[in-house]
Amino acid sequence: MARLPWGRPTSKQSVAVAQYADTVRPEFYFNTHPNKREVMAAVRRMKPLDGAALYTGSALEFVRNNMFTSEAGYRAAEGVPRLLVLITGGKSLDDVSQPAQELKRSSIMAFAVGNKAADQAELEEIAFDPSLVFIPTEFRASPLQGVLSSLLAPLRTLSGTTEVHANKRDIIFLLDGSVNVGRTRFPYVRDFVMNLVNSLDVGGDNIRVGLVQFSDTPVTEFSLNTYQTKSDLLAHVRQLQLKGGSGLNTGAALSYVHANHFTEAGGSRIQEQVPQLLLLLTAGPSEDSYLQAANALARSGILTFCVGASQANKAELEQIAFNPSLVYLMDDFSSLPALPQQLIQPLTTYVSGGVEEVPLAQPESKRDILFLFDGSGNLLGQFSAVRDFLYKVIDELDVKPDGTRIAVAQYSDNVRIESSFAEHQTKPEILNLVKRMKLKTGKALNLGYALDFAQRYIFVKSNGSRIEDGVLQILVLLVAGRSSDSVDRPALNLKQSGVVPFILQAKNADPGELELIVPSPAFILAAESLPKIGDLQPHIVNLLKSVQNGAPTPVSGEKDVVFLIDGSEGVRSGFPLLKEFVQRVVESLDVGPDRVRVAVVQYSDRTRPEFYLNSYMDQQSVVNAVRQLTLLGGPIPNTGAALDFVLRDILTESAGSRIAEGIPQLLIVLTADRSGDDVRGPSVVLKRGGAVPIGIGIGNADITEMQTISFIPDFAVAIPTFRQLGTVQQVISERVTRLDREELRRLQASVVPLTSPGVSGKRDVVFLIDGSQTAGPEFQYIRTLIERLVDSLDVGFDTSRVAVIQFSEDPRVEFLLNAHSSKDEVQNAVRRLRPKGGRRINIGGALEYVSKNIFKRPLGSRIEEGVPQFLILISSGKSDDEVDDSAAELKQFGVAPLTIARNADPEELVKISLSPEYVFSVSTFRELPSLEQKLLTPITTLTAEQIQQLLASTSYPPPAVESDAADIVFLIDSSDGVKPDGIAHIRDFVIRIVRRLNIGPNKVRVGVVQFSNDVFPEFYLKTYRSQASVLDAIRRLRFKGGSPLNTGKALEFVARNFFVKSAGSRIEDGVPQHLVLFLGGKSQDDVSRYSQVMGSSGIVRLGVGDRNIDRTELQTITNDPRLVFTVREFRELPNIEERVMNSFGPSGVTPAPPGVDILPPSRPEKKKADIVFLLDGSINFRRDSFQEVLRFVSEIVDTVYEGGDSIQVGLVQYNSDPTDEFFLKDFSTKQQIIDAINKVVYKGGRHANTKVGLEHLRLNQFVPEAGSRLEQRVPQIAFVITGGKSVEDAQEASLALTQRGVKVFAVGVRNIDSEEVGKIASNSATAFRVGNVQELSELSEQVLETLHDAMHETLCPGVTDISKACNLEVILGFDGSRDQNIFVAQKGFESKVDTILNRISQMQRISCSGTQMPTVRVSVVATTPAGPVEAFDFAEYQPEMFEKILGMRTQHPYVLTADTLKLYQNKFRQGSPGSVKVVIHFTDGADGDLADLQRASEALRQEGVQALILVGLERVPNLEQLMQLEFGRGFTYNRPLRLNLLDLDYELAEQLDNIAEKACCGVPCKCSGQRGDRGPIGSIGPKGIPGEDGYRGYPGDEGGPGERGPPGMNGTQGFQGCPGQRGIKGSRGFPGEKGELGEIGLDGLDGEDGDKGLPGTSGDKGSPGRRGDKGPKGDKGERGDVGIRGDPGDTGRDSQQRGPKGESGDLGPMGLPGRDGVSGSPGEPGKSGGFGRRGPAGLKGNKGGPGQQGSVGEQGTRGAQGHLVPLVLQA
Repeated sequence: MARLPWGRPTSKQSVAVAQYADTVRPEFYFNTHPNKREVMAAVRRMKPLDGAALYTGSALEFVRNNMFTSEAGYRAAEGVPRLLVLITGGKSLDDVSQPAQELKRSSIMAFAVGNKAADQAELEEIAFDPSLVFIPTEFRASPLQGVLSSLLAPLRTLSGTTEVHANKRDIIFLLDGSVNVGRTRFPYVRDFVMNLVNSLDVGGDNIRVGLVQFSDTPVTEFSLNTYQTKSDLLAHVRQLQLKGGSGLNTGAALSYVHANHFTEAGGSRIQEQVPQLLLLLTAGPSEDSYLQAANALARSGILTFCVGASQANKAELEQIAFNPSLVYLMDDFSSLPALPQQLIQPLTTYVSGGVEEVPLAQPESKRDILFLFDGSGNLLGQFSAVRDFLYKVIDELDVKPDGTRIAVAQYSDNVRIESSFAEHQTKPEILNLVKRMKLKTGKALNLGYALDFAQRYIFVKSNGSRIEDGVLQILVLLVAGRSSDSVDRPALNLKQSGVVPFILQAKNADPGELELIVPSPAFILAAESLPKIGDLQPHIVNLLKSVQNGAPTPVSGEKDVVFLIDGSEGVRSGFPLLKEFVQRVVESLDVGPDRVRVAVVQYSDRTRPEFYLNSYMDQQSVVNAVRQLTLLGGPIPNTGAALDFVLRDILTESAGSRIAEGIPQLLIVLTADRSGDDVRGPSVVLKRGGAVPIGIGIGNADITEMQTISFIPDFAVAIPTFRQLGTVQQVISERVTRLDREELRRLQASVVPLTSPGVSGKRDVVFLIDGSQTAGPEFQYIRTLIERLVDSLDVGFDTSRVAVIQFSEDPRVEFLLNAHSSKDEVQNAVRRLRPKGGRRINIGGALEYVSKNIFKRPLGSRIEEGVPQFLILISSGKSDDEVDDSAAELKQFGVAPLTIARNADPEELVKISLSPEYVFSVSTFRELPSLEQKLLTPITTLTAEQIQQLLASTSYPPPAVESDAADIVFLIDSSDGVKPDGIAHIRDFVIRIVRRLNIGPNKVRVGVVQFSNDVFPEFYLKTYRSQASVLDAIRRLRFKGGSPLNTGKALEFVARNFFVKSAGSRIEDGVPQHLVLFLGGKSQDDVSRYSQVMGSSGIVRLGVGDRNIDRTELQTITNDPRLVFTVREFRELPNIEERVMNSFGPSGVTPAPPGVDILPPSRPEKKKADIVFLLDGSINFRRDSFQEVLRFVSEIVDTVYEGGDSIQVGLVQYNSDPTDEFFLKDFSTKQQIIDAINKVVYKGGRHANTKVGLEHLRLNQFVPEAGSRLEQRVPQIAFVITGGKSVEDAQEASLALTQRGVKVFAVGVRNIDSEEVGKIASNSATAFRVGNVQELSELSEQVLETLHDAMHETLCPGVTDISKACNLEVILGFDGSRDQNIFVAQKGFESKVDTILNRISQMQRISCSGTQMPTVRVSVVATTPAGPVEAFDFAEYQPEMFEKILGMRTQHPYVLTADTLKLYQNKFRQGSPGSVKVVIHFTDGADGDLADLQRASEALRQEGVQALILVGLERVPNLEQLMQLEFGRGFTYNRPLRLNLLDLDYELAEQLDNIAEKACCGVPCKCSGQRGDRGPIGSIGPKGIPGEDGYRGYPGDEGGPGERGPPGMNGTQGFQGCPGQRGIKGSRGFPGEKGELGEIGLDGLDGEDGDKGLPGTSGDKGSPGRRGDKGPKGDKGERGDVGIRGDPGDTGRDSQQRGPKGESGDLGPMGLPGRDGVSGSPGEPGKSGGFGRRGPAGLKGNKGGPGQQGSVGEQGTRGAQGHLVPLVLQA
């Protein structure tokens, strides 16, 4: 109650309390006590009811009926939310279900708090949501306090007084648009927003949405009142592009949306009490202060949600969010689009309640701070940066008369007070002054004088100082040079006066001199340079707020603190910052022999103690020792060995440790890399030994490793660079301060006991994990669980071994039990896991695979030695195949399976698992961490004997077999003689047969095999358990090709691999076995042997063949002429359907019972679709070609439309305008539709306007009046066939159709490029292109497959692994300018070629290659005017072959002409005939006629070359025009490739991969995921040889004006001369800084009410404000997104060519001055310096009279800026 907002008349909260046991006693009602004080007093007076029993159900009924009533004070008329907090200590004796339901129906939101005696299930039933159940360990103060914050967060959020209207709220999306997100990951952000908006009721009167992007500055994409409809808003979001920018100023962005969007002008309805919500999505930590802005949002009642990805800082987001429960963290961007499911409920139900602001910092209390800044010539030209820094520091402080007071002064040869403590005592006043400050300037830098002046005249009562009142006095001193006077005495006096000094050291300041002023070097902050002084702002602000009497608050209590510091080579650059961090932490400790003791140990591959706990007993000595540390050096940090050393040699009594006395032993581990050894074991031993480790990881350090080392995972800290150490120093200091004995006892009670390494002994643990598409979105959680389990095991070759297998349709080995011998290796392998993909979950096949192939001695299993064998199965759903046999076989083998599944069949899991207690079900894989201990317990405790006992008690009932059971295998000839059309007809016939079979695990099982010269198993008898899944697999059959035809080999394969128990055959159970063989030719091998073998095994063989078969051979196979069926062509197979079905009769196979629908509801086989064909009727197609198009359309309809389907077809022909041939509603049968298609008459016309045609479809065909069933959710498909480019861009029209729910297919023929086709189609899977109309028939297979999937809303289907060899031959060629050698003119060409050849030679497996890697053979050849030049013939590339390429340097120029392409054509003719042929050519432009080149390119393609890929060299003109020569890349890869592309080698490898998939596997499209993040930087390579001397550096920056020279001697007065001409105006001292009269560009900080200034004269034009972000590039042609940064390139080779001039480097910091050297001889005259100050008077002149009157004096400083006053006119 004390933590809730209170008070009437605002009536934030009203509280009532009742006690219950067997009865209910109201303590007081809502209207009993009017204020918090009385309520608290009443609570304190409460006495226990002391009832005999607990009737929670009755109590809930009492509260609903008697407490939430108007008589009891409930404010029903005001719509105040009703919240009930139930606190119970046991299980109810009466029913709670009905009362709990009544509470929810009455909109009473219940929270439940119960101790461990309470029934958690009961509490979850009562609570409004399971997340509102809180269970402390016991009802004592400390445990209850532990759940308080978790309870308060939702209580505050849900206790707002505004009535929630889910259909009325204003939501602003604030999106990170910086490089933290990047262009490659921004589509995930865009999809996230679209998915969320799609779930909202968007409208002007309902939910309004605005969107802002930000990086270093924010940009409004659209406001709350910009869009009134969801469709318009989504259209904008689809076009959203990344803003870009390297900075991330979250605080500024929060302030921006508050000021510009949550206002009436910005469309907000905040004045109408409509809930205001802000959703912040960020991928990195903020670079500016954000707490003030976040608190301002919270005070305004704006509910802030935070979504963090990538490098986002959780602690930062929890401070920004309205409360921490509204923070959502994602491991990677690919998970973002799934997040809206979690967000939608809180976004549409939560309202803001009581506000608890995040404190901006530690309370400052009272303090007087003097900023005394160097105002000499040291700051010339850089004063504005210092002034901005001062402004920002003061802006962070709590400036007010009774809080922090500020004084500002500048010094050089003397001191100028800008403001004393008494003058400007409010923040607006002092900030206004700072903005107008000018540089003082001066000859000398008298630091001693300035310190003395500050003590005498500023830190005094008369100038506003409160030094006599004991208020803390702080001096912030900026020094940018060496003092001209002594500082010793003034510094001593200042210390004795009690002033706390902080020094900002810059430029040439003398560190030794400065150390005399401060208590310790920790009070000196060094600025890298004056322009970068702003980097110190957070640090100095933190110090100014937290310092107490000269030092941060000392630690109370006794502690031993050990710093364990990584001293390896990787730390060298950051070692000074590491030492500084240790210094600052030590300075926050109360060091002393009876208080805090400190030790430091440095380590790398060895360990070195720097000093022990008893070495130094005062703070200054420890700090001095830390300052003298030097880097240990060494290749890698062995953190595990260092932890052992600390426990063995540091935390001992002899080394000063007080561990035996129970004094807390704190170990702070700082490392910048992953450990070279295991840390798990040593960290467990260390913690058991009584140490409390805190892990701090920097840069490449592994956060998981830090969490393992740390006492609890929350103690681990990870920062990206050493520079961020300062940001965590305060956190670490506070943690060390807080960790006293009591706190450690509390933490130890909550820590789960660690599994001791070695306790588990020997174990073999195999993880069998689901890698299918359904598991993909949450795969990261599976990977994390494996990591954590492995981390808890004692992994080693002689202890626990680990293997990982993935599965979907089939299993894939990630690594075997004997692959890795250390935990570190296993963890690295686990982190590299990525989901394999796949549409099915075949658990049965996977279990069989691991049983036969993994738990074997040669593969690392120690099953024969009696080592316990564990299988951990993680699945995302029910298995698509049979698991019974394989699970039983696995357990009979002695393996202990543990099962984890999401949305699975519990019975199935019990069949698999060792016992029911080892079955774990989760609703989402996010819950996996909660299972860690539950899995570890059996793995580490069960022995081999216990496993055998459990397995022995398991019974395995024989499978039930029904009377109509049968096993049928279809063996299909897929050789060259059958052709693709033949396979299509066979496939359709098999589908018809299967539809008539009663498929099921205990009924008919089906398997399918294809063969030609080799055998290709498609699926086994056990693979699929339903008719739907079998049919689905058969539809995916594709022509394999190959010759000669080896039927005997195929029969042997089937006999050995299909008609066996392991493949699902029930031959041993007496189930009839059938083989149906389809043949299209004569076999080249013997068929009789295995025909007889199958006959003797009782397998009935049916033979089906076309006219090309040898009938005698087929009779030999069947051994029965009655089982041979022949047709003239395979298209006539339906004629023999009844005969084939009848031939199954004697074996017991019966058709499915009539009228019984055995198809599962998930995939109905009867298709529904509305398809409208849009045909190009212009002269793009001639009349005869148009007939081919109509024939293609008829074939599509004939194949897709099957009996029982509900398919409607419409057809539109178009040229410049469309004509409706017939509508969807016109015809109801397939034959009517085909007849109507055949009657369509060619239209003709000069132009084709596809845009108009698509718009016509949207307005006239896909509408209910035309027969469209869009509103009934029937798939809508537009099928466009065009022969040329549209006269108007059709992309927008296609997009409009897609948005309407229509999938657009596009087929381009002849004169249309792939890019144009891609614009018309809905996505990549629905776009196709062929060279001429004759090729349309070849396209039908791909189109049919994609069309079928479109009807079921699945595109880009997976492809079955069929283990097919794939060989590629690649020619790499190039040309260059006639006047330049390509090897010289094109920088990086040589290294890029080497990299590309290496990359493409290492192709990964493709979908049909099984375990085989594709073979890539390359040849490098080019053409000169004299003829071809070849580096080497086709061969697998080896690095030494690169020298042969370099040998081509001497012969140039190289040209690109038609002869070049003919050379490639002839070269391929000499290569392997069955290989995939690809040309990669580097070009700087065509050297021959483009038309000839196009003909040569077409000839290449006709010859069978799969792809011609062009790569543009630097400065190549008209590359886009040259791309017309390309083919084979596919329309999704249509951007030009250039030599300077960062990841060119990866791009080309990806192209080859897709070409190989298409050519070898017949995959029309490949759904590739986003390219993964680049891996960590590798280890440092060996030192290279010294490079050549660099060019002479550029001249340094021009120096500032020199000191004014001393005045000359006065001359004697001369005679009065004649009046001279009027002289020039005299010097006015130092020249002012340009533009200082204007504002300095601190945008948004003006506006404080000040006194109106006197009108001044017109000032000079002010300097412009802060430079804005770089605007978008001009109207240059579109360019693709920049890829991620590549690996560093290879070291360049020696070259005599001078490279281009590089960019100027950043100005480095000025070094410290060296000692004065010996005076040198006079140097040569230097370059002319800048204009110096005016010198002294020249030579004595003639005596003159008095001069003329002097000129007007300097203009005064500008007054404060006035304020705009609104003028109100009243009529």
